[in-house]
Amino acid sequence: MKLKIIIIAAVYILGLVYLTLPSPAYPDLSNAMRSQEAGDTWQNPDQKGYYTNLTRPEVLGQLQSKFQVKIFGWAIPSYRLNYRPEEAATIIRDQLDSYYLEEIVYPFRESLFVNGWEPTNSPRFVGQAKMKIPNISFEGTPYLSKVTLKPVRSNVFARVAIWTLIFPCTYLVFLSLKKSIKNV
Repeated sequence: MKLKIIIIAAVYILGLVYLTLPSPAYPDLSNAMRSQEAGDTWQNPDQKGYYTNLTRPEVLGQLQSKFQVKIFGWAIPSYRLNYRPEEAATIIRDQLDSYYLEEIVYPFRESLFVNGWEPTNSPRFVGQAKMKIPNISFEGTPYLSKVTLKPVRSNVFARVAIWTLIFPCTYLVFLSLKKSIKNV
């Protein structure tokens, strides 16, 4: 019984340490031009837009390596969730073209949505003449894609409160399950 309590206390304390670590810096995309369009600046001040010639794996790899939570110099691994491009209008903003939409996630903490628009790879333009595929350009320079970043932050007190409530709720569910199994 004491060993169970020690393990539960250790998990709880490790979770508290993880949840109270400083938030990672909101990354910039290197080798890219920062968008000055209204939707990427004053209309949505938490979002950033970039024009780049980087491919999807390069963009996501770079952002995942920059968007890191660290403890004692060690990076805690994040993971990525892949969404349908159609969801960009709901998650990022309305009327945003999208070829891919992914989220770099730290569970119970922050996440970073990455929306990429690559018209040359988009299924919308498969089989069409190259002249009908829209071009992406910024200040007269053509680019392969436009990447939009949207961070999602959470309050540290809310994180700690939810983490703390998980433990008694789990115990109550366990007691209820145990009672229902006895009655069968």
